[in-house]
Amino acid sequence: MTLPADYHMHTAYSDGVGTVEDLVRRAVALGLPEIGITDHLAPAGLAAAAEYAIAPDRLEAYVDEVRSAAARHPQVTVLLGVEADFVPEHQEELARLLTTHSFDYVLGAVHFVDGFAFDDEAACEDRRWERADEVYRRNFQLLAEAARSGLFDVLAHLDYVTLWDHPVAAGAAADSVADAERAALETIAACGVAVELNTGGVVEPDPLMHPRPRLLAAARQAGVPLVFGSDAHAPDGVGALFAEGMARARAAGYRSWLRLSDRRQVPFA
Repeated sequence: MTLPADYHMHTAYSDGVGTVEDLVRRAVALGLPEIGITDHLAPAGLAAAAEYAIAPDRLEAYVDEVRSAAARHPQVTVLLGVEADFVPEHQEELARLLTTHSFDYVLGAVHFVDGFAFDDEAACEDRRWERADEVYRRNFQLLAEAARSGLFDVLAHLDYVTLWDHPVAAGAAADSVADAERAALETIAACGVAVELNTGGVVEPDPLMHPRPRLLAAARQAGVPLVFGSDAHAPDGVGALFAEGMARARAAGYRSWLRLSDRRQVPFA
């Protein structure tokens, strides 16, 4: 089986371990055709940025290191990317930050819902989850805003907000979330933005990938292009579970992935 490109991975420049070189060598060993290094980039105005994002004084070195690794390893196409947080109140600052370098692509992500860092383990039992429908609905509204912003080529892990599996009661609450999901996918498709199948979830008992099968199938029906990302935070995570991810993508109706170096569709092999 020929694996697709891996467009989501992190180094010690942000919240990962290992170097750019380590990730590239791993990709070469796996025979991946293309990869993108996407360390976290966040506007300085975002209070939590210092905890996980590239330090402003290291951004130049990050860019240089990725470009140098690409030149050293012609066996694999290495793209310069970033994973950038979409927070509406910091949108203008992020837009300015993204113009400082010629990134090959920008991976957009929602990790904060109106200031709520929902993926923090300490937030797993937060009282806001008593109305999980409100958190979920707002997540998809933010993803639609991110697509409309024009800042992002790909949106990562669309339903990452569901990682704790907080339930939504059937009825109006569930319907409102479904409406927000549908509206987000329609907007993403209309804006020409791709989505990522993120394979970097929990492995036991079953891999938790984002988006989950139902939403992935809905993205396909909406005509949204697909890329793959391991969300690797260490070299051994590069390309992890990609065979399983491809099977899930096929089951959802996808038959190709979007190659970001030239924006061409590549059929599954």
